[in-house]
Parts: sequence; structure tokens; C-alpha cells
Amino acid sequence: MKSTSSEIEKKRSKNIQEVSSTHFDALIIGGGINGAVSALALRTHGVNVALFEKNDFASGVSQESSNLVWGGFKYLESYELKLVMGLCHSRNRLARAYPSRLVEKRFLAALDSSSPFAPWFATMGANAYWGIGQFATKRPRYRSARTIKRLEPSIREDNLIGGIEYSDHLIVDNDSRFVIQMIVDAAERGASVGNYMTVLDAEYLKKKWHLKVRDEVLDKEFETTSNVLVNTAGPEVSKICNMSNTKTESNLVFSKGVHLIVPRVTDSGRILAFFDGTQRLFYVIPMGECSVIGTTDERVKQHEVSVNGDDIDFLLTEANRKLSLPKPLLPEDIISERVGVRPLVVPKGGVDHDKDWTELSRRHEVESDRRYRMISVLGGKLSDCLNVGEEVVSSLEDLGYKTSKPSTRWYGEPSKAEKSIFFHTARKNSIEDDMIKKLWRRHGSRSFEVIENISEDRITGDNLSEKIDYCPAEISVMKNHEFIYDSEDLLRRRTLIGQTVSPSQLEKDPGFVSLLDLLEK
Repeated sequence: MKSTSSEIEKKRSKNIQEVSSTHFDALIIGGGINGAVSALALRTHGVNVALFEKNDFASGVSQESSNLVWGGFKYLESYELKLVMGLCHSRNRLARAYPSRLVEKRFLAALDSSSPFAPWFATMGANAYWGIGQFATKRPRYRSARTIKRLEPSIREDNLIGGIEYSDHLIVDNDSRFVIQMIVDAAERGASVGNYMTVLDAEYLKKKWHLKVRDEVLDKEFETTSNVLVNTAGPEVSKICNMSNTKTESNLVFSKGVHLIVPRVTDSGRILAFFDGTQRLFYVIPMGECSVIGTTDERVKQHEVSVNGDDIDFLLTEANRKLSLPKPLLPEDIISERVGVRPLVVPKGGVDHDKDWTELSRRHEVESDRRYRMISVLGGKLSDCLNVGEEVVSSLEDLGYKTSKPSTRWYGEPSKAEKSIFFHTARKNSIEDDMIKKLWRRHGSRSFEVIENISEDRITGDNLSEKIDYCPAEISVMKNHEFIYDSEDLLRRRTLIGQTVSPSQLEKDPGFVSLLDLLEK
């Protein structure tokens, strides 16, 4: 049950009233990464835009990724140079624009006698990848078996013949928080956004879209209109097409991916990479004080998926085969799970046979329907989100809408000048540097509100507990700006708490009750 305090009811009722009385230039259905970046790009280009998500923002595919922002090293296997170049370009722009939220991480790919590539060949590939990525990261290095064992004692040395070390980027907090921060940025620039808003019907009449929407929190229905409809419903793109009597030329197939979060495997901060028994890359990725192992790759017909015993057995077996740990990883070591589908695009005239689907990559398609003024986004990934945003703006222009070019970059963290002012202000308030950096990464410009809360009551700057490294001042600001309606919104998508702390540990944690109390205030 979503929280329905009088304050929340008042805020959502006001939002309904405003949306109902507004005719939008563009209305987006779907609050994952494609919807978030579209809302931010359109609003910053002067478009009066709204976004509706039937669940919480980033609660579908966008909360189940590997948290990697990368250029697609593995796509070099199938010689998709154009795709890799585009992904690397987007990765580099994201890394420059979000320097505190994305960090460069070293990947250590350990190769043994069963790996499909020899270390010398993999080293050539890594250097080619580095060059395609415009040398924006640290240089790749060949690593001997002896060096790998010295650098990462957790890697099993059986049949180890060498490897490579190269760089890509990792989202420090999590994928869903990154998406939600983008939506909050769009809202602060004037976009109308709403989670738990289900579009019940969409009809194109007299050159505009008429939508019927239900607020799931208040259980109220309302109507609004828009010139253009933007379908960013992820795996449910076809469902929105069916509802609106439109269609796309491309189609989607789904690949199920599972990750398991376990106690920390390595203290180095590196991302470990191996080839699993199916010759697919398998990773051990840092997440807070834990490690994420995965992923699987299984063709499924529906996008609603769950973790089963076979998934767990496969991932734990592969991890134990490649890692030398004090004791093998067991099911009881699993702290939490991540499971979702990768929507893979089958272009017009493409194949959709079981034997061919694994050849599909994570490229995206942005399609425009001139007759019904509909823009649909299919496929894609977080690494490529800036390209998606710009293509949606371009598609809107192709439909005849004139946008305005923003005076500054339409995406990214606040300016260096604003950051410098915040750091100075925080230090004047006796905030330690580690916490200052953390606050800036998590909240950007909203960090000033956190500092203001702490200055009024110093106790609100203390972490709730050792495992819940958030302070009451932060939670207050997050409640005000981040559209949080129940504990799951906060624990699973705004923070790492629900993924890195087991439910049994959380229930015993002294800060957990305080956290729930803060949410209910």
C-alpha cells in the first residue's frame, strides 16, 4: 500500500489538477531510462512535456542492469564497430558530465585454457577498443597469470594462462537512482512527471492525443491531451501500441538476465571478468560493501521474469569455478537478487528465430509515426541514453515541432562553480570531506538543502546506522524531491540499502525503525 498522508494527497491532487488543465507538446509513457532521458532532453529544448509511469520510476528493466556504463567491448566479437563507436562516444560524454556519479573502473579479464581467446588476441582487442573509445580511459595492459594471482588472490589459478586489464565505467550508487535523478532534474526544469500513474487509454482525435490516466496512489482518474505521444514503455512498447492503435516497424525479443548480490569477493575495487561455461562473459562487480555476480542469458517470451533454482545453481557454480574463496559461495550467502530482461531489437525485415536471437545486440531504434504523431523507442541501454534523448528531440522536430536550443549542456551534474560553492559551504559547517563528496554525488544541487537541515540540527547529519549510511537530513530532502511513496521506493531504487543488506539484518538494525519513521512523517 502506498503512503497516502494528507501532505502526499495534497501534492498529488495539485499535480492532477495542473496536468488535467494543460495541453502538452509531448507526453511520455514509461519512466525508465529511455523515458527519463527523453523528458530531460525535450524539456531542456523548450518542449512542454509530461511523463507518466504506472509503477515507480525505474522499477522495470532500468533497475536490473549490471550498473555498467561501457562501450560494448564484447560487441567487437561480432565486428559491430559502428555500435561500439556510438556507445563509447555516449559513455565518454556521460563520464565527463557525471564525474561524481560515474567512476572509471579497471576490468580484469582472466583467461584460462577453456577461454575462446588467447591473451595476446584479447590484448589486441582491448587496445582496439581503447582506440575506438578515443583513448578516454587508462590504457589496457596484458597481465600474466602470475600477475593476476598477485593482484587478485580471489581468482582461481587452475589453468590460468593470462589476461587483460582495461577500463570502463561503473555507476557508484545504482542504475535506478541514476535514472530517477534524471527525472528529478527534468521536473525541476518544468516537466510534469508522475509515478504510479497508469495510462488507461490513448486516442488520437483531431490531431491531438486524448489520454485517460489513473493515479494509483489516490485511486483517481483524470484526462489530459498532447500533440505528440512518446512511447518509452520498454518491454511493454507493444502494449502501448495496442492501446493507442499504432504499431512499430521493429519488434522486440527478450533475454533474461540474473545477478546475485553476495558478500564482497575482492577488496581491490576491480571488476573481475571470466568466460563462463557457455563462453559468455561473466562478471564480479562491486556494489557498496558487496559484490554482484552474473549475468545469465536466456531467451524468454514474456518480460515478466523471476529467479529460479537453475539460475542460482548456474551462477554459483560458475563463480565457484572461477574464484578461490575461503569457502564456496552457497545459496544462503545470497543477500539479494536482480532479474530483468534485455529488450533486443529485431529491425524491420530482421529475423526472430531461436538460433539467431543471440546475435542481436543492445542497439536501439527510435521510430516516428507521422500520421499519428507517435515516437517509439525500442531497445537501448543506459550507456547509450544520451543518443536516445537527442534522437527523440530530432524526431519531434521531424514531426514539425520547433524546439529551442539550450544555452548550456542539457544533461549532467551542476557546474564546477556550484560544486565549489557547496564544498566551501559544507566545510564551513564542519562537514567531513568524505561526507561532502557523498552528498554531492547523491544529491547535486539539492545538497545545499541537506546542509541547511544539518545546520539547524546537527544530529540530523549523523548516519542512521553503520549499515544505513544515510542521515535524516538526506532522507528529508529525498522525500521532498524524489517521489517516494513507500519504503520499497527508497530501499530498492533510491538507495542500495535493500540490495546490500539482507532483510533479516535490516530488521535487526537500530536505524531501520528510524528510517521508516522518517518516511511516515
